Amino acid sequence: MSAKRGPRSAEQRVEGLLRMLPWLMQRKHVSIADMSAQFSISESDLIEDLEMAAMCGMPPYSPYELTEIMIDEGEIYVGLNKHFDRSLELSASEAFGLSLLATAAEELPGFTRGKDLKNALKKLRKILGEGLIDVDAESPEFLQTVSDAATSGERLRIQYWTPARNEVSDRTITVRMVFTDRGHWYITADDDASGESRHFRVDRIRSVTPTGEFVAVSTSAVHIPEWFADAEDKVVVTADVAPSAAWVVETYPCTVLEERPDGSYRINLVANSLHWLGRLLLRAEGGVTISAPIELSQLQSRVANDVLARYRSNN
Repeated sequence: MSAKRGPRSAEQRVEGLLRMLPWLMQRKHVSIADMSAQFSISESDLIEDLEMAAMCGMPPYSPYELTEIMIDEGEIYVGLNKHFDRSLELSASEAFGLSLLATAAEELPGFTRGKDLKNALKKLRKILGEGLIDVDAESPEFLQTVSDAATSGERLRIQYWTPARNEVSDRTITVRMVFTDRGHWYITADDDASGESRHFRVDRIRSVTPTGEFVAVSTSAVHIPEWFADAEDKVVVTADVAPSAAWVVETYPCTVLEERPDGSYRINLVANSLHWLGRLLLRAEGGVTISAPIELSQLQSRVANDVLARYRSNN
């Protein structure tokens, strides 16, 4: 609550107190240090807010109508107050949001549902109803294996399919981070084949073999990459996207140059290969039209003719 620099607004301080006071009333006696850590607020700001709360109440401002708070030698003591003797009730949207997050968390690799979370979910679903939320989270075959490797430091041998070249390669990697972005799971790993740190999409891993070799575990923060920014042979295309292919804008990293009232777009899209770009154009079924560079404006028809020729040769 006090992470931002500068003076805190009255709204911030009141909102913080409404969250802190029910917690404090339940415990009656806590240390300043513990409460400061619990709510991520500095000790000086915490004392200032509690001193303000001690002066607030309702007519006739008798001790029972005031918030009885005492601070002495690093400790906080509170008395009874009927206005903060229970936690605030969640709104319907807050309850739904919490239930959605908790349900999604259950799909994460390595997640263990504790007793407190189980009880909280039971109460939420009693109000919201069972079966209201169904989170369909992607769970690739080797997600748990690479997640364990990121924790243990064990090096892995993998077979990885690269769609840009439509080939499977053998690699030995050291998994450093596991993260999800745009609906897919990825790993950042030290790649022996290139000698560099690379990103791999987990659902494109075809096989995994533990090596029995271990290295020190990385503790760096997860960083979502700027996709294709350092890809070899990358090309930036300008394209018009019809409403029927709006999923392209939502799925792939791009710069929206214009969003039109009819739901169409003009975008700049980074393609890491012509093979990938051609496949994307076919999937869009005419909904994506390249306007620049001009030499790629007929790419879709060329790729379609190639696919048709291969089909005819196999039949």
